[in-house]
Amino acid sequence: MRSMDMRRFALLVLLGLGLPACANKPATPSEVSVHSETLPEGDANLTLDLLYAAKGDRKVELILKMRVSGMNETEKLVGEVYIKGFNIEDGGTRWDGFVPPREPQTFRVTLRIPEGNDSASATVSLSRSHDSSVLLREELEFTVDEAGLVSGPQ
Repeated sequence: MRSMDMRRFALLVLLGLGLPACANKPATPSEVSVHSETLPEGDANLTLDLLYAAKGDRKVELILKMRVSGMNETEKLVGEVYIKGFNIEDGGTRWDGFVPPREPQTFRVTLRIPEGNDSASATVSLSRSHDSSVLLREELEFTVDEAGLVSGPQ
């Protein structure tokens, strides 16, 4: 009987491992890095990663990841996305706040190129709140193909 219980247990484990693989899940969109840098910001070292991910159906998500190394937080920062030829699908085009140590911050916005347009642009900027000094400014051009997939800078 012990042998039979072990076989049942083994069968349940195998089924449990195999079932998630059988589910029809959409592929996770891959993120494309556009810009990465680490720069001094006050007493902190701020690392910025600007990425985008094609979301299908004429959509793209812009992602600005911010983190500090060390024990000091940044001064107040302002992130903004200026768009031309896009509609906002999710999120906002403005973020402001601090980046504390061990608490990375992410600014996300999902944009959609409307029907009838085959391209659009977005400018992502990050600046200091108190003096408007620009820390990051990237102009990004995107196109959409017949299948509705958005591609941008590599």
